Amino acid sequence: MKTKPLLCMLLPALLFSHALQAGLPPEFSAEYSLHKFGMHAAQASSSLQQQADGSWLYQSQTKTKGVISIFRKDKITERTLLKKVANDFRPVSYQYIHKGGKKNRNRSVDFDWDKLQANSTISGKPSSVSIKAETVDYFSMQLRLMHDLQTAGKPQSYSIVKKGKLDDIIFKVRGTETIETDAGDFKAIKIERSRENSKRNTIMWLAPELHYLPVKIQHIETDGSKFSLLLDRVSGAITDKQASSD
Repeated sequence: MKTKPLLCMLLPALLFSHALQAGLPPEFSAEYSLHKFGMHAAQASSSLQQQADGSWLYQSQTKTKGVISIFRKDKITERTLLKKVANDFRPVSYQYIHKGGKKNRNRSVDFDWDKLQANSTISGKPSSVSIKAETVDYFSMQLRLMHDLQTAGKPQSYSIVKKGKLDDIIFKVRGTETIETDAGDFKAIKIERSRENSKRNTIMWLAPELHYLPVKIQHIETDGSKFSLLLDRVSGAITDKQASSD
C-alpha cells in the first residue's frame, strides 16, 4: 500500500516565495480517513500546537486500518518543529519515521539558517544542500500553502527540501467545490499540483472557514491507482474564523 505520498502531502504535508509575515495557521487537531480501492485503508491525524518554549510543532501519524491492517501494520509519523524569527516562521527540524512493511525507514532534516544549508540524514546516510531564505521541508509546505490562500487568495511557488534535494512545487487553482465530510459540508478551493510530463496527479480541497485546512486530498499514481483522504473531525482554534497564531 502506497501511503507515503499522501502523508507527505497532508500531514501532508508539503513554503511560499516570501516571508511568512502573518504567522502560522491557528492551532488545530484533525483526523482523516484514507480510502483506497473503495476500502477504509488507514486512519490519519494531524495537529499544530505551540510548545512551552514558543516554538510550534506540526505533526501527523497514519496507521493502516480495516482489512489492510490484517496484511500490513504500517505506521508513519512526520513532525516539523518551527520557530518564529522576527515576522517569519521557519522550520528548525523535520523527521519522518515509517515502521512496518519490508523495512523501517527514517529521514530527518536539520536547517542551518546561518549557513543557509539543510543537513539531511536518510537511512543513516548524511547529505547537505544549499537552501533559500524561504525554503521549507515537504511536510510543512502545507502550512505555507494554507497561509498563502488565507492572505493572498492563491498559492505561490514553493521551495522544498525532499530526500536531501531541493525542489520547486507549483499549484494551480481549479475552482471551488462543496465537499461532504463527516465533519460537515465545506465550500472548498480546489487546487492541483502542476507536474510536467507525468501521469501522477495530486488534487486538494481546502476550506476557507477552517483557515484553508485540507478537507480532502486525492492522489493518482502513474498506474492509475487512486486513493483519497477525507476529513472526519477537526477541533481547536482553527475552527474560530477570527483566530490567529501570530
